[in-house]
Amino acid sequence: MAVKASRRQIGLLVALVAVFAAVVYYQLRQPGAPATGAAARAAQTVPSRAAVARDRAASAPPVRLSALNAARPAPVEGGRNLFREKPKPPAQVPKAAPASPDPNAPPPPPPPPPPITLKLIGIVQGSGKPIAALSDGKDVFFGREGDIIEGRYKIIKVNVESIDIAYVDGRGQRRLGLSG
Repeated sequence: MAVKASRRQIGLLVALVAVFAAVVYYQLRQPGAPATGAAARAAQTVPSRAAVARDRAASAPPVRLSALNAARPAPVEGGRNLFREKPKPPAQVPKAAPASPDPNAPPPPPPPPPPITLKLIGIVQGSGKPIAALSDGKDVFFGREGDIIEGRYKIIKVNVESIDIAYVDGRGQRRLGLSG
């Protein structure tokens, strides 16, 4: 049985060597030999680099050095600018001096309070009043209805998925929904 396996291996080795020899012969044959099949068609249709360079040189227009020294026209004001992103703004008309304020006009309203930056991150409902969990991005605060958070905000009402909150003095009331 060992003799049959070695004969089989020797036969396979001989076949592989024959295939290898055929491939080497095909790769190393003389470059002047005529190609056959698809390689011959590809060689006939692809021009050489020298032919491509020669064709480009023949099709290039002649260079007129005298035209380089000729005077050029000056740019026109308000012409096209390829690098400008927006159209030119219209010319501004000078404004008249502002009139003096009307002494009988009411004073301007006070500025609105700054926005409430807290976010509602959860509501815990147990046997008592629900507890709201609020965050300012750094700390987490907990409170029920009527509690003051961070010394600035008062929880007015805790709903199922939101709370009503305002500044302690009652300004800037806002509803915060569950975030995320």
